[in-house]
Amino acid sequence: MELVQGFTGELQPGPYVDCPEEDCVYVLEDGVLTRYSRGADEAIGTKPVVVDDADVPPHKRPRLHRIARMLVESKATARLASPFLVFVPREGATGIHAGSGIVGVPLPDEELVRIYYEGAIYGQSEMARLADRVFYAHGRLVENYPTVAKMALPAASLVEVGTFDPASGTITAVDDQAEAVLATWLGRDALDPAELRRSRGAP
Repeated sequence: MELVQGFTGELQPGPYVDCPEEDCVYVLEDGVLTRYSRGADEAIGTKPVVVDDADVPPHKRPRLHRIARMLVESKATARLASPFLVFVPREGATGIHAGSGIVGVPLPDEELVRIYYEGAIYGQSEMARLADRVFYAHGRLVENYPTVAKMALPAASLVEVGTFDPASGTITAVDDQAEAVLATWLGRDALDPAELRRSRGAP
């Protein structure tokens, strides 16, 4: 039994648990533990079987629960460690407070981007820098947190200006032009590089 971070083939890329002793792999699909069999040529089958405790002998359930936990923890770790896209709205595109930290993910099969944002409109000291505000917006995104500070917007109404790495708390701008766009969004003539790093001592 081995946790593998990703593969290509019939299944979507993502973590899975390889169980050669059962000639199958386990994945999480919409939060449900699912088993795919392997063929003679080691190819992953296309007919998934949902794994339900009621259909499994009691002595095998702890192992399946461990497999499910491995997958849940792996997905959470990968999600929190992934770079997230940072956006700035095109002029007049939204009513988002200028200077807000905005992160988002494109919605599949749609020309829309789901964004979360934080404007620190009450002057919170822990959100002094753009990277601080992006950090809080990113936290809501990965937790799918219920908030009014989110929306789905046409991709054409947003400018992708960089990526945010939650592990280091830094924003990496796409290029010099993106830095200029960020400076304008922050109401500055030039971008202070400190805005791209979380404040020292920030929680």
